Amino acid sequence: HELRTRWAAAGYQEVVNYSFVDSAWEVDLAGTSEPIRLLNPIAANLDVMRTGLMGGLIANVRYNLNRKLDRIRVFEIGRVFLRDAAMRDGDLSVAGVRQPLRFAAAAYGLVEDEQWGVGKRLCDFYDLKGDLEALLAPRVLNFQSGIHPALHPGRSASIVLDGRDIGWIGEL
Repeated sequence: HELRTRWAAAGYQEVVNYSFVDSAWEVDLAGTSEPIRLLNPIAANLDVMRTGLMGGLIANVRYNLNRKLDRIRVFEIGRVFLRDAAMRDGDLSVAGVRQPLRFAAAAYGLVEDEQWGVGKRLCDFYDLKGDLEALLAPRVLNFQSGIHPALHPGRSASIVLDGRDIGWIGEL
């Protein structure tokens, strides 16, 4: 709840997306060749369970761009669905499927809302990195250059907290 409050206070809008996604998203955005397929999808393009949140956020950004917004800040906290043979059936679990909570955010367009006295500047990798560092302070994040299947190869990094890889940051 604190994470939601901090990101909303920083000007990001929380979104909630379907857990069912297009299998092409999983290949392109997560590099997942074997996502969990649905036996009876609600739509032909929503045929697998998501393994990441990036596809939904990209769809949110695209939707808002089509409505001529010039500044978009969104985040989502939601479950992803990963194959894990060690998982057993339970009240809140399904055998073979781990369902961890994940966080993702996207920023597009102007750094600040257009206003007198502040020049126009488009956000970049460093703006989102600064937001991430500020909103997780006093915890200290480290960023290590890396390659993610969906991110620009020269403008992406893995995020390390307390010696553990916890995610990715980068430009599409």
